[in-house]
Amino acid sequence: MVIERALEKLRQAGALQSAGGGPPVQPETRPPRDVRQAAPQPVLAQAIAGYPRVEVDPGAVAQHRIMIPGTSPDVNERAAAAYRMIRTRLRHLCRTENLQTFAITSPAADEGKSVTALNLALSAARDPSQTTFLLDLDLRNPSICKYLGVRPPRELVNYFRGEISAAEVFFTIGIPNLAIAGSCTPSEQASELMSAGELEALLIYIRGISSNPLVLIDLPPVLVTDEALLVAPRVDATLLVVAEGKTRRDSLERAQKILADFRCAGVILNGSTEPIESYYEYG
Repeated sequence: MVIERALEKLRQAGALQSAGGGPPVQPETRPPRDVRQAAPQPVLAQAIAGYPRVEVDPGAVAQHRIMIPGTSPDVNERAAAAYRMIRTRLRHLCRTENLQTFAITSPAADEGKSVTALNLALSAARDPSQTTFLLDLDLRNPSICKYLGVRPPRELVNYFRGEISAAEVFFTIGIPNLAIAGSCTPSEQASELMSAGELEALLIYIRGISSNPLVLIDLPPVLVTDEALLVAPRVDATLLVVAEGKTRRDSLERAQKILADFRCAGVILNGSTEPIESYYEYG
């Protein structure tokens, strides 16, 4: 099964404690200080401005409930308030515990993780003190570009194939402090592509141009493929998205058990009819 294969890969890489007990040993996700100093240090505003800009499709944005100011006339203010609350709590984690990279996944498909990742990135980008980077690493079923109705100038999957550099994968949609990398072409070799060191190199590049980044990574569902397990030890924390009326309790329990060796920043309840304060379980 893919889960067992992923766990074995992580054990071989030293990301999990092998048989014999003891706490899990997680690799350092931060680059050493000398690596950060050696990374290119352009002014962030210039770096972002240098990324190609693409125009979103208002029809796609409205269809998929993406909350971009000025493009979606029917913004759900209740949902917007919930995203602001999640954004504020993530910002608190970033500032108090020096967290920068968050993987966003769900137990199963169709639970709203990609919409959540995109809307959370849009909300976070409103903070001028922090630059937000959104990576669509659901390489088997990329959705971020589809939800925006855009075609990326260069596809993120091609970076993992070694065809382009880290600086070439990002584009903007005209929102300050937000850089996006994604694909339109699905890949059946997603697990193999992410097993190498390209993700670490991409994160080092991001930290090289931003001293205070917030990196949100959209991942496949944890019960469907092994990519979430491959990425979890390489990020600071995970966010688990569940959908009211869709997510099965046993699926949530299995997903939490699989991710138990890695830090969980919280569980986001999507499509809730409860008050806003119930949308996010702070952990």
